[in-house]
Amino acid sequence: MTVVVLGAGRGIGREITRQLVAEGREVRAVTRSGGVPEGAQDVRGDLMDRASALDAVKGASVIHLAANVPYTSWADTLPTMVENTIAAAEAVGAKIVFADNLYSYGPVSGPLTETTPERPVGPKEKLRSELGRRLRQASVPVTTCRSSDYYGPGGIGSLPGELAIKPMTQGKGATWFWSLDVPHTFAYLADTARAQIVLGDDERADGKIWLTPAAETLTVREFIALTGRVLGNTRKPLRLPSVAVTVSALFDKRLRGMGELQHQRTKPWVVDHSAFDAAFGPFPVTPHEQAIAETAQWYRSA
Repeated sequence: MTVVVLGAGRGIGREITRQLVAEGREVRAVTRSGGVPEGAQDVRGDLMDRASALDAVKGASVIHLAANVPYTSWADTLPTMVENTIAAAEAVGAKIVFADNLYSYGPVSGPLTETTPERPVGPKEKLRSELGRRLRQASVPVTTCRSSDYYGPGGIGSLPGELAIKPMTQGKGATWFWSLDVPHTFAYLADTARAQIVLGDDERADGKIWLTPAAETLTVREFIALTGRVLGNTRKPLRLPSVAVTVSALFDKRLRGMGELQHQRTKPWVVDHSAFDAAFGPFPVTPHEQAIAETAQWYRSA
């Protein structure tokens, strides 16, 4: 069984590829420029080109759609990438496993579950919701994996990683642009990847949306304090006004487009993954202490 990972060069796609290789699986790692984990078949492909997408997935039984682009390119590229992935999967009869986020739900008033209605408000939220609907209309099995903000080795652009763990690893203090006392689920990248592999391998996941497991939800202040204890860094976090996001985005493209997502940072953002555990058995998540230590080590060696 050949598993194809689209977007295998970084982030969740790279970690899915790494774990599949470690299991001895046959993995085709598709990127535009290479740099995939050792042991995977390194294939160049461009999801903006349908012929290239079709060629990349030949012989696949499962396709992990983990490719992503910066916020500023979402509207121009993601619809085409999704359409070409669907066409390619339908051509070979392969299952699609979609690495999604939680934007489709829009503002919520309680813990997120698989039955939470989608009420997107902003353009990025509406786009993610539409992409999900389009994928679920495909003639092949599609499993949607939704996770909250993740951090971990390879988690480039991660907010908890870049704003808290990385600077604290360097002996600096964490910086946060929103309330420090709001509960927020932070997932560990390796756990999210493992959950998506489980969903890709199990037919019971087909045609459904799943919220992937994460360690216990903490407030941002608690997460930063825990990071400090793990790293031996006692510096207090710097809380900047949310308007600083707008100013900072002029210089840092990773923060562009965050304005419409303010509700995720100013109100509780809690993921309930009990449905995953009930369907597939208890999922062993990595404790935050271990995950933070491993992430810090990666930042030191990067």
